[in-house]
Amino acid sequence: MKAHDIFTRAELVQLMTKSDLRATLLVVSCWAWVIAAMTLVAIWPNVVTVVIALLIIGGRQLSFAILMHDCGHNSLFNSTVLNQLVGTWLVSAPVFTDMKTYSRQHTLHHKDVGSTNDPDLANYAAYPISKASLRRKVLRDLMGRTALKYWFYILKTRSSSQNSTVTNRALFRGIAVNFALFLCCYALNVAWIYLLWLVAYSTTYFLFLRIRHVGEHAGVPNSNSPNMFENTRTTLSSWWERLLVCPVYVNYHIEHHLLPTAPPYNLALMHKWLVAKNAYKDTPLPSSYITMLRGVLN
Repeated sequence: MKAHDIFTRAELVQLMTKSDLRATLLVVSCWAWVIAAMTLVAIWPNVVTVVIALLIIGGRQLSFAILMHDCGHNSLFNSTVLNQLVGTWLVSAPVFTDMKTYSRQHTLHHKDVGSTNDPDLANYAAYPISKASLRRKVLRDLMGRTALKYWFYILKTRSSSQNSTVTNRALFRGIAVNFALFLCCYALNVAWIYLLWLVAYSTTYFLFLRIRHVGEHAGVPNSNSPNMFENTRTTLSSWWERLLVCPVYVNYHIEHHLLPTAPPYNLALMHKWLVAKNAYKDTPLPSSYITMLRGVLN
């Protein structure tokens, strides 16, 4: 099924209309949450505020990865230059990802979702899984083992001259941006606050990233179907889930696969129209991410 089978030409134009202002507000708000979380701990350093900060920062780091994905689609900003500049420096570099390499692989994902050619297949192919298996995965994420595995993979692929997902330039940009973040903390006489960023990146970020991957394609009605209403999932969400595990409209994933050129801030409108057009009549829509996770257990 194609977008033009569902929407009128005028609706498609509205859904694909991009706004530099709305895109800027998304990026600024993500960084504002990071600053607010760090400030909270700097003013009231205790176990509770640290846990809150790690959750919020991990969620915003996921936001940066998602916004990198949107910039890679050239769908966040109206300006291609801004998509490249912001995508490269302000959202992908902070979390040590490479927008250009990711974008090349992600094109294959949209083309071959659910097939053996899908580069993202390893993120969801094993589902459904047992509750014990999911518990072990969550513990590995929160203990930092998934982050270590990621870095070992990066170093291995680089040292063995394989195709690395992070190029030398991207790694340099990541180090430069993270060092700049550390210098900002140091200049404010709270250098230790930067540790919140590193710990969140090593724990909650990878947990939320896993939940994102599971929510998008794991345990869907028919992963081998070419129809995105069967091989992809949209999950409804609460405010706290949008803060943590599904920021910047990433939960509207059927909508994204239906029209990848639509900017993320238009996906909620697309979802509303799809509901009105009864497009989800045979498609389950989990009411929350907790419900979604229960649905991928056997």
